[in-house]
Amino acid sequence: MKNLRIFGLIGLVIYTILLMMACGRGTENDSTSNEFLNTISSLSSSIIKNLKGTTPPILTHIKSPSLQENNLVSFKFRSSKAGTISYSGNCFGSTKNAIKGDHHILLGVMVEGNYDCAIQVTDLEGNTSEPLQVPSFRVDFSVPELFQVGDFRVQGRNVEMEIKASETGNLVYTGNCSGDLQHMNQGKSELTISFPGDGQYSDCELTLSDASGNTSEPLPLGTVLIDATPPVLAEIKPVAKKIHTNRPNYSFKTSKSGTLRFIGKCRGNVDKAVVGINHIALLTVEPGVYDDCTMTLTDSSNNQSQPLKISPFVLVGGQS
Repeated sequence: MKNLRIFGLIGLVIYTILLMMACGRGTENDSTSNEFLNTISSLSSSIIKNLKGTTPPILTHIKSPSLQENNLVSFKFRSSKAGTISYSGNCFGSTKNAIKGDHHILLGVMVEGNYDCAIQVTDLEGNTSEPLQVPSFRVDFSVPELFQVGDFRVQGRNVEMEIKASETGNLVYTGNCSGDLQHMNQGKSELTISFPGDGQYSDCELTLSDASGNTSEPLPLGTVLIDATPPVLAEIKPVAKKIHTNRPNYSFKTSKSGTLRFIGKCRGNVDKAVVGINHIALLTVEPGVYDDCTMTLTDSSNNQSQPLKISPFVLVGGQS
């Protein structure tokens, strides 16, 4: 319909120009000719103005929508003409009037879900632009939930644990800890949390932020005792180089309490040691050279000492 109007107006302009040319040649009275030409000029101007009024506004997208506070989405576009803005689809806007130039509007959304909408501008002459499609977006108001699954395990200066998330998101660690998992999917995930050194920690927390900026309640680890320092063993009183008993006395010192393990031909009469100096008996089997005996100590945090080599001795005659 608009195309027919345009073609009609163009034809009318051409006809008017030809009429002006014909009348100009046959007019003998100058004043009458001037009056006629002025009338034709005014008519031509009116026709040209009408012709301009048939051009609809042109809309151009400037910026993709982004979620703002209060459930609003920011959107920018450019209009070639002023007019009235109309909205279609499942969103509505805060602005009704358009100017010629750039616009920054807010699209209001009421509920969670996917949104597809478009805007149009109608100018003062009633010409309506083509719909400008707003890029699809999703609104999510739900706060993620983060849970610990089972107990955590302390390994050296690390804590190994399993957590469960209600949705996909990014993990944030607060306190004196850091983790190897930065992005997790919905469901269960294994992660390792590291601590800077030995000590007792109670300030480590995890939070999960989803793609819409919703953040979960903090997940505290509680109190974590980190002990990654291995025990240190030192010989205090070795066995005499030649002995006549199959239960010689032996003294050593340990920096931590723990469980003893003996390697070689001799073993101890106890399997536990306390921090400080310990006096034990070494159990031998038969006369001979004992030069391959070592022992290690493992503490409650599963840290193992370097092997302590027991000074060699010779059992020359066994007696109790």
